[in-house]
Amino acid sequence: MRNDMGRKIFVGLALLLLVVFAQACNKGPDDATVTSNVKAKIAADSPALANAVTVQTAEGVVTLTGAVDTDAIKSKVEADAKSVAGVKSVTNNLTVKPKIVISEDTTIKNAVMANFAKYNVTGITAVVVNGEVTLTGTIARAKLQDAMKAANEAKPKKVNNQMTIK
Repeated sequence: MRNDMGRKIFVGLALLLLVVFAQACNKGPDDATVTSNVKAKIAADSPALANAVTVQTAEGVVTLTGAVDTDAIKSKVEADAKSVAGVKSVTNNLTVKPKIVISEDTTIKNAVMANFAKYNVTGITAVVVNGEVTLTGTIARAKLQDAMKAANEAKPKKVNNQMTIK
């Protein structure tokens, strides 16, 4: 009977050690390793993106911060992070950069100025506001038509002629 009790204690201790060992094996990588692996996964897609995204990990929860160009990139980075072993969840704090919009007025003004050079028009200033071109300055009668043509070819909403003819 004494032998039987000893065996039960031995088996119980062996099972307890086995459970503790199994738990240690299931723990997964530490937070620093998870962070490194997420950064590597992002860098594999885009080295430039890896510099734009900050990765932090706490108890397997990955937090992404930084600014990216599109919603699609934001989603892709999150998916990359979720695919890394040891990641329990991802908090995606990435922001999408606003698109750079080139003003229509700037585009029109650049076209007018290029057309002035093309038609050899000098001494005239073009101001563009809300798609309307206003021409000011002094111009020879022979160049008036070229100046108006230069402005109209830029496709503004309207051309206001405030030039003085000499």
